[in-house]
This record gives sequence, structure tokens and C-alpha cells, in this order.
Amino acid sequence: MLTRRATPPEPGADGGDPLLEHALAELAWYARIRDRSRRWHWAVELTALLTGAATVVAAGLRAPAAVTACLAGAAVFIGGFRQVFNHAERYVLAAEAWSRLRTAIRRYRLVPGADRDEEVRRRLLEEVEAVAASELRNWAASRRGGQPGPPLP
Repeated sequence: MLTRRATPPEPGADGGDPLLEHALAELAWYARIRDRSRRWHWAVELTALLTGAATVVAAGLRAPAAVTACLAGAAVFIGGFRQVFNHAERYVLAAEAWSRLRTAIRRYRLVPGADRDEEVRRRLLEEVEAVAASELRNWAASRRGGQPGPPLP
């Protein structure tokens, strides 16, 4: 699991809405992770295609065995890299979290500032916490090979 860089602001740090600032920081974090994971996913997949195709072409052209072996080794390495880091799954999880937070923030912002009572604030905070808990559960399950763990309190 990746560590968040943004920490929630202190209440009243800038006279704004600290809950909204925290939710926006989480949204920005998930956007960065989503975008980075998408780029890594595409790079890994394209490299896997390239090395796999180059191996076949090198063998067909009767390239020296060392060249063909190096290309095949690179293809195998890329396959392992894909499994270990699984950028495709990370991209999907971050995109889901980003989408859930964006929706919660939009709902919160639709309520005029003066009408944002404790219930409205509680709903946003619960959604921010639910997104983080869901991501943690999904990450832990993927580390355990898809086996569910105990429910979080």
C-alpha cells in the first residue's frame, strides 16, 4: 500500500473548511495515484508486447542465441514485474476511490455553507473514511491472494 503524503489540516488552520480541505487532499492523492498507475500500466503492457514480439522476430531472423535469450528474459521479467506491482489493479482501485470521493465532495458542496450542519459534515467524513477503509481491505486482500480478512471495526 502506498503512504499518503497529505495530512489533514488542523481545524481552522486557514479559516476555511478543514473537513472539505481534508477530503480534497484525499481526492488529489487518489488522482495522483490513479494517473501514475495508469501510466505504469500502459508502459508495462507495451513493453511486454514489444519484448514478446521482438523475441519471435529475433528467433525468426535467426539472430544470435544471446540476443533471442536476452529478449525472452526481458519478456519474462516484464511478466513478473506486472504480477508483483500490479499497476492495473492499483489504477482501478484508485479510480474507484477517486470517483467515490468526488461524488461525496460534490454532494457536500451542493449544500450551502451556512446549511452544512453536523449531519452533512458527518456524511462526508464517513465517506472519506469508508473509501480509505475499503482501499485498505482491497489492498490487504490482494496481498493475501484474494482471501478476505477480518472485518474492520
